[in-house]
Amino acid sequence: MSKKIISLILSVLVLVTLTTGCKNGNNKEIYPEEERLLPETVAETGIKIVENGVSVYKIMLPSDTDGILTTAAKETQYFIKEATEALIPIINDNDAQFDENDKIISLGDTSVFKSSGIALPDNLGNSGYIMKRSGKTLFIDAPDSNGSLCGVYDMLGYIINLEVYAADEIDFDKKSNVDLLDFNIVFRPTIDIREIRTKPLQSDATYARRMKMYVSEGLGTWITFGHTVIDNYLPLDTYAKNHPDWYNGAQTQVCYSNEQMRKEMVEVIKSRIVNSPDGKFVMIGHMDNFDMCECDECVAARKKLGGYGGQELDFTNKIATDVDEWLHANYPGREVRYIFFAYQTSSEPPVKYDETTQKYVPINKNFEVKDNVYVLYCPIESIFSKPMTNASNAAQYEQLKGWSDAFASVGKTKNIMIWTYSIPVRSYLVPMDNFGVYGENYKTFKDLGASYVLDQSVYDTAIPCFEELKIYTQSKLMCRSDLSYNKLAEDFIKHYYGLAAPEMIKYHNFFRSYYKYLEDNKAFSGSIWTVGDEEIYWPLPIVQDMNNMLESALEDLEPLRNSDPERYEVLYSRIKREQITPIYLMFKHHMKSLTQEQKESYWYDLKKYTVKYEIVASAEGNNDVVNMVEDWRKEIFA
Repeated sequence: MSKKIISLILSVLVLVTLTTGCKNGNNKEIYPEEERLLPETVAETGIKIVENGVSVYKIMLPSDTDGILTTAAKETQYFIKEATEALIPIINDNDAQFDENDKIISLGDTSVFKSSGIALPDNLGNSGYIMKRSGKTLFIDAPDSNGSLCGVYDMLGYIINLEVYAADEIDFDKKSNVDLLDFNIVFRPTIDIREIRTKPLQSDATYARRMKMYVSEGLGTWITFGHTVIDNYLPLDTYAKNHPDWYNGAQTQVCYSNEQMRKEMVEVIKSRIVNSPDGKFVMIGHMDNFDMCECDECVAARKKLGGYGGQELDFTNKIATDVDEWLHANYPGREVRYIFFAYQTSSEPPVKYDETTQKYVPINKNFEVKDNVYVLYCPIESIFSKPMTNASNAAQYEQLKGWSDAFASVGKTKNIMIWTYSIPVRSYLVPMDNFGVYGENYKTFKDLGASYVLDQSVYDTAIPCFEELKIYTQSKLMCRSDLSYNKLAEDFIKHYYGLAAPEMIKYHNFFRSYYKYLEDNKAFSGSIWTVGDEEIYWPLPIVQDMNNMLESALEDLEPLRNSDPERYEVLYSRIKREQITPIYLMFKHHMKSLTQEQKESYWYDLKKYTVKYEIVASAEGNNDVVNMVEDWRKEIFA
């Protein structure tokens, strides 16, 4: 790459760099007052939850509480104690009645809430909540315990400025006095049910809860999940020999027209429901291939119903009808959602476009969607560096719009679920090109009826590449798509990297500007299939500049080495984790350009920090990092 091109890229970098703080003579950053990342501004009341480090308040739970509400109470107790040293006891309601003079933080549907005259508004969903002060009592309640838990974290944000940036980076004010604010909040998040499937969240339930991911008390929200129809319900080694007609000819998919097969699947699903007493979602997911049954009945059904997606919807409606009849008789009150894929062969909705109404309408005049049947749309072919509404994603947007219009035509305006992607499947060790896009996408998903979003990120290993920053910004934007990605990213970097924040902001913005250059000049994209670590994208001068930015960030930490060695080590390690990316690229493409001393030093860092952060894979399903590091050891130290 010529010096002229590099200079141009760095000039663009300067233009897009976010505003950073400056340093004073004490090596401490000075930043403008932080913007509160909370739904509303709330006035003070003069009432104290904690006064001079002492509290007479109590945290109240319903007598029949569940594990999620109990967690909400414990988190309230824990963080207030950490902030003020005041330990607020947790009590059960014991049928107590509301008295406006009682100093209580009431969580969930307590007897005090029931007698307060306050009612939950409609359409709060699973993670919306109300937070209301009445007299000296504070109420946080929701239709689902997850909503109350989310309300607790927001309440703590208001009263002690709690902000969870990562599992190991939590910020709040230390204070002796905590005010009861004049809360009167009704909060409905952008995306009601939120999941980010990334290794740090999957391996740390507390972290997931604090990032407001949807959690289930028992075995999981999903009773069955993924490509279930054969692997989970009708495995070949159990059924195929005696019932070959239950499958297509290659035995890679089930035959949706076979009534015996459907009846057996119903029985298996019943057993799964019994074994998952807290689960809510049942997946009717076709296998992960492009096959389908080609028997005469299935071909005719697809023609009548508008394609494979229409056939899967019809089949799921029938499953829901049969299982619900059994549920209502045996487990009255238990509610289950039945979900089918709009994925690959079933992505196309069973619709045609109506020029008069400018909407998609079902092909089948008898189109039906049961109340608890949902479609899980998977825009896997999207370019995730662009919004869903961008022309490059027109096909995926129109597919989702088709499903949305079809469901809305029969009154199902919230029965859309989204499985989106933040996983660079072929190149884990460089960041995926999707910075700053998801807030707009989440708003689009909501506008088209999505009540649930699952983001499949890197789930099988930790990675460098601003992993915690992406978790933080995406979780925030899932809750509130009106927030600014730039402000969220800057706020995160300031807290997560401390004194090194100015250089780390430059490093973050380097990727955003450089990826724009690569998109325009090297056919680079935010597709999950992009092989992002190829040499064409990473000439030596660029990789050296990346490494130099991180070395400068490390130098900025030096004042902490003696004044706060513990904090120094935390921040130092976080930056060394990011340095795995340029070291990997240098070793992969530019080993001959390094001195022996550089090779050895970089190798020791690569070995140490891949182990420390449990970075084991360089691509999906390819746990090769340990062997890769060992191979480089042999080459370097031979």
